[in-house]
Amino acid sequence: MAVMVTGGTGFVGLNLVHALLARGEHVVVAALDDIPAPARSTFATLPGRLEAVRADIRDITADPAAFTALLRYHAVDRLFPFAAITSGPAREAAAPELVVQVNLLGFMAQLRAARDAGVRRVIAPSSASAYGDSFFTHALLDEATTPCVPNGVYGMTKYAVERCGLRLGELWGLDVIAARIGSVFGPWERDTGLRDMIGPHHYLARRAVARQAAVLPATIPASAWVYGPDVARGLLHLLDMENPPHRSFNICSGQMWGEVITSWADTLADHYPGFTWRRADDATPANIRFTELRPRGRMDIARIQATGWQPQYGPAAAYAHYAAWLAENTDAL
Repeated sequence: MAVMVTGGTGFVGLNLVHALLARGEHVVVAALDDIPAPARSTFATLPGRLEAVRADIRDITADPAAFTALLRYHAVDRLFPFAAITSGPAREAAAPELVVQVNLLGFMAQLRAARDAGVRRVIAPSSASAYGDSFFTHALLDEATTPCVPNGVYGMTKYAVERCGLRLGELWGLDVIAARIGSVFGPWERDTGLRDMIGPHHYLARRAVARQAAVLPATIPASAWVYGPDVARGLLHLLDMENPPHRSFNICSGQMWGEVITSWADTLADHYPGFTWRRADDATPANIRFTELRPRGRMDIARIQATGWQPQYGPAAAYAHYAAWLAENTDAL
């Protein structure tokens, strides 16, 4: 039996595929583009079996039966329907219909196909962005009591994916678990043309590799980051969970990182002579972009911890691992 990851060539998708192959799974990646060459090279060293097929979520929405046939052909029994547009304000102003079509209607079409193909578990890709404005009014955000007030079309679609996924799972007798994924950084982040909100860790890495000076904001906001491989481990934990006590889980580090990102800048400076960084001032504006400069609350991970999962990487371990990965995968940027 196989696991399918749609959108498997994206940031979270590649981390997830890596983790699945590392434990020997048969993985089918369905995506618009090819698996990047550096990722293919890495994946070839892992014990799992990898197949890749071209798929456009808009076609799946138009013809779910064809996707059902694809699931059956590859004997897929577990599905990560992770294809999405991670949209920012400009794209949402220009093409909100496309974001909804891909993120929500595409997800629902995949869910229908999964039901018809007899898939036994689906992990619905929710997001920290579902909390929206609550990040700025709550110190701690949990799955049960914190209101979800998404403030962008992307966050609205992610919350809708979660709620529709769980409701249709009930109606259709389909095993669905929703993962609210925190602010991710780390290996395989790249500009695919579908990811508008690329994080500051990636921008720092690009400038370090190019030996270009980086200027961080004068004030760095409190933020709860999570390392990509930890997200993948959390998703596999949900995939394997027997008798889940809940149907929605935060996946994050459980820590506030904020200013700790300066340690990443220092790590890069140690590895790339000629790279320097500083804080912005009146004369020098920041050239490292943060998608949000307001301090945010922390995502509570007590619910998933109670089921036996713990994040493996704190800031120091994550930055050491990321630097080692970057040294071997510079082309992946």
